[in-house]
Formats: sequence, structure tokens, C-alpha cells
Amino acid sequence: MTRRKVFRLSPQHHILIQLLCMMLWIFAAPSCATPIYHNITVCHGFGCNFKSTISLSTEEWHSAANWFDQEIADAKTERERIRHAIGWMEVLVGRHGPGREDRALDLQHVDYRMGQMDCVDESINTTTYLKLFENSGLLRWHRVVERIQRRAMINAHWASQIEEVISGERYVVDSWFQDNGMLPNIQSQKDWSDIPFYSALQDNASR
Repeated sequence: MTRRKVFRLSPQHHILIQLLCMMLWIFAAPSCATPIYHNITVCHGFGCNFKSTISLSTEEWHSAANWFDQEIADAKTERERIRHAIGWMEVLVGRHGPGREDRALDLQHVDYRMGQMDCVDESINTTTYLKLFENSGLLRWHRVVERIQRRAMINAHWASQIEEVISGERYVVDSWFQDNGMLPNIQSQKDWSDIPFYSALQDNASR
């Protein structure tokens, strides 16, 4: 009768196998990672009182990213592309939930209207979309920075911000003054901050 030999792994072999498994997991993870355009958090209901999570299809995401496909020669051109991309992202997100009924401003709308957004909601959402573009390597001339607030005697107003990589000049991206899907205002921080002392809620982009 032949006795079978039992092969036992040494502690060194166990460590080697663990290292190999870890390396396989690291290199395989990107192929099965969740796309950046899935599980996007969207604020609505005033002051980000409500949060919804939506996911875009690959086709939808590419339709927004395509605004950055052509050659962008300077920062001014990129800001115009950002305007179009943000407006289109609002349309895409609105297809999946909150936002499609959002109207410009919010003073005439009650704060429990589903999908209506105030400037806090708008600025957080716009910053989210900008960061998606940035993290996807779509922005060449700008980086995304913190949101900005302008205050007046009786109220305050929030918006998103981007910063020119070369000059360091900051520009405000303000989507609160238009209906959902319309192009946001983009103006220098200095111009955006130039408001009457009594109200921060005036659109001064056309001046």
C-alpha cells in the first residue's frame, strides 16, 4: 500500500501567495471599478435638505464629456465649454430624478416643491459636476476650488468656483439665475462680488 505524501506550505509560501493575491486584486480593480458617472449625489429641496443618488449611462456621460473633446486653445474657450457642459449635465441629471422642474431663482416657489433648488443646492451640484470633469481629466486650463458666498445686508448667495491654472484668477460659475438646463453665468470673482449693499440676489452677469 502506497502512502500519499502530504504537501504542506511553508510560512514563506503562504506570504508569497497572499502577496500574489493582493497584486491581482490591485491590477484587476480598475477594470471592475464603478464608473465615475454612477452614484452621483444631487441636492434639492433648499439647503440640500434632500439628497438623491442618480447614475448616468455611458452614452449620457460621453455626451457631456464631448464638450471638451475638441482642441481648447485657452482658458476663455474652456470656460465657454464648461458653461455648455454644466447646462447639459443638468438636463441629463433631470432625466433621472430631481432638477428637471427646477426654475430660475426660487423666490416664487415653495421650498417643498420636489426638485426645486436654491443657490445652496445649485452651487453644491455644479461643484459636483465640475469635479467629475476635473477627475476625468477633462479640464486643462482650470481647477475646481471651494464654493463662494457673497453677503449683503438682508441676504446671501452661494455659487461654484474655478481657478485658472496659469494666472490663478478665479471665476464664479452661477447656475441659480436660469432654469434647469440653461447655461450658467461665468464671470470673474471680482465682478460677481460687486453687488448692491442691500441684496446679494441680483444677477449682475450682464453688466
